[in-house]
Amino acid sequence: MYLDALLFTLIPVAAAAFSGLVVTIRTPGEQVTSAVQHLAAGVVFAAAAIELVPGVLHSAPGPAIVGFAIGIAVMFALRQFSDAAERRSKRRGSPVAIGLIATIGIDFLIDGVVLGAGFASDRSTGILLTIAITLEYLFVGLSVSATLPTRSPWALIGLPTMLALLTLIGTAIGVATLTGASKPVMAAVLGFGAVVFMYLVTEELLVKAHEQGDTAFGSATFFVGFLCYLLIEQAMAS
Repeated sequence: MYLDALLFTLIPVAAAAFSGLVVTIRTPGEQVTSAVQHLAAGVVFAAAAIELVPGVLHSAPGPAIVGFAIGIAVMFALRQFSDAAERRSKRRGSPVAIGLIATIGIDFLIDGVVLGAGFASDRSTGILLTIAITLEYLFVGLSVSATLPTRSPWALIGLPTMLALLTLIGTAIGVATLTGASKPVMAAVLGFGAVVFMYLVTEELLVKAHEQGDTAFGSATFFVGFLCYLLIEQAMAS
C-alpha cells in the first residue's frame, strides 16, 4: 500500500511539471485557462461531494464534523498568512510572489496527507483523489509558472515540480500514520480534506476562472468535470 500510494502520487507531480513545460512553449489564453480552471473545479468539487463527505458522515459523523471545522479554521488562517506575505513582498518590490508560492507549498503538503489518508482508507478512494489532485496541479502549475519573472525552462518547470514533490512527502506521512487508524480518526482527517478541496474550488479555482473572463463554455466545463468524475467513480465501483 505504501509504495502503491507513492507511485500514484507521482502522477500529479508529473502534471505540475507538464504545466510548467506548457508555459515554456506558450502561455495559454484567458478562455482556455478559464475552461481548465472550471474543469478542475468540477472534478475537485465532485471528489469532496461524492467521495469524501458522504463516506465520513456515514462512518463517524461527530469526528467528521470536528475535522470539517478544523479544516475551515486552518484554510482561512492559511489565507491570512498568504495575504500578509503577499503584501510584504509587494512592499519590498519582490518580482516573485513569495506569499503565493509559500501557500501553494503548504497546500500541496496538506493535499498529500489527505491523499495518503485516502489510500490508507481504501485504494479506490486514493485513486479517485489522485485524479482530482492531478487536474488541480495542472492549473496551479500554470499559475505558478505564469507569475515568474523569468522565461528559463529550468525555473518554469522546476518550481511547480519541486512544490508538487511536497505532496509526495505528505502522502508518505499520511499513509505511514493513518494505515490501520480507527474510523473516527480517519473520518476527522477526511472531513478536514473535504474542506481543503472545497476551499480550493470556491476560493481559488472558480475565483481565478471568473477573473479570466466568464463564458458559457467555460462555465459548462465545471459540470463536465463533475460528470466525468461521477462516471469514473461509477466505473470503478462496478
